Amino acid sequence: MKNEELKRLSPLLRQAVSFQPMTSGFSGDRTFLVTTLSSEKLVLKLTDIHTYDSLKRKAPLLHKFKERGILCSEVIDIGLNDEQSCSFRLFPFIEGENARASIHLRTTEEQYEIGSRAGMDLSLMHSYPAPSSTKPWDERVMAKHERYVHAYHSSGVTFEHDQFVLGFIKSHADVIRGRPNRFQHDDFHLGNIIIQSNQYAGVIDFDQSDWGDPVHDFYKLSLFSRESSIPFSVGQLDRYLSTHVTNDFWLLFSIYTAMSFFSSIVWALTFDPAHVKDMVNRVNRMLIDHDRFNLLIPTWYTNWHHA
Repeated sequence: MKNEELKRLSPLLRQAVSFQPMTSGFSGDRTFLVTTLSSEKLVLKLTDIHTYDSLKRKAPLLHKFKERGILCSEVIDIGLNDEQSCSFRLFPFIEGENARASIHLRTTEEQYEIGSRAGMDLSLMHSYPAPSSTKPWDERVMAKHERYVHAYHSSGVTFEHDQFVLGFIKSHADVIRGRPNRFQHDDFHLGNIIIQSNQYAGVIDFDQSDWGDPVHDFYKLSLFSRESSIPFSVGQLDRYLSTHVTNDFWLLFSIYTAMSFFSSIVWALTFDPAHVKDMVNRVNRMLIDHDRFNLLIPTWYTNWHHA
C-alpha cells in the first residue's frame, strides 16, 4: 500500500510525512512508525480484515488499562479498508528500546526493577474479569492442550522425557478446574516490553489477549524472559506474588510451563521452522530448571533468593 493510500485510512494520518516499516514478528501484520508534520509519532498496524471484530472488542479495554495507570498504548483509531481487505489500528508510539534486545545493558538492580514494574502492570490487568458468556477455563485450556499434543505426536520432533511431562500434566489436571476467567495478555515477555532511560516504559502487542487463568500468563516468562534476564523474571514474579495470593501458584506455574513444551514446538514448526532446534533446546532448559518437575519452583528463582 502506497503512502497516499495509507493517509486515507484515517483523518489522523492526513498530516503524516513518513511511514517507516517496523518489524512485526510472526503475525503477518504490516506495521509502520508514522511521523506527522508536528513530529508526533504513531504506530499503524494493518491486519487481516477477518480479525476486525475481535480487535474492535478489545480496543476499549486498553483505554480502561490506561485509566488505571497501566503503561500501554491505547487504540486511538480503528477501522476497515475494503479495498485493501484489511483492518487498521492507530496507537501512540511508546518511546524507548525493545527490552529483549537491550535488557542486558542494564545493571542487575535495574533489570529487577523493570521486572517489578512489569509485574505490577500484569497484576492490574489480571483484575479484569471475563464476560459472563466465556466458557470455563479448564475446558478450553485442556482441549487446546490435547490438540497441541496430537500435533506434536504427528510432527516427528521429540524431546527427552516427553511422556513423563504428559503424565505430570495429567496427574495434576484437576488443579486447573475452577480457575478464574480473567484478562490474559497471553504474550507477556521481554520482546513486548519497552525500556526508556533504564526504566520500564510499557507493554505492547495485546493482539493475542484472551480470558482465562491469570497464572497462565507466566509461561512466556519461563519460555523467553528467563533466558534473557533472570533478574527481570524474578522481579516480575516477586511484585506479582506480593499483590496476589493464589493457591497452588507454583503448581499451576509448572503445569502451564509443561503444557508450553508441546505448544511451543508445534508453533515453531508452523511459523519458524528454521529455529525448531532452538525451541527444543528451550524445552530441555526448562526441564532442567524444574528438575523434570520434581521442583515446582524453578531453580533460577530459588537460587536468586538464596544468593
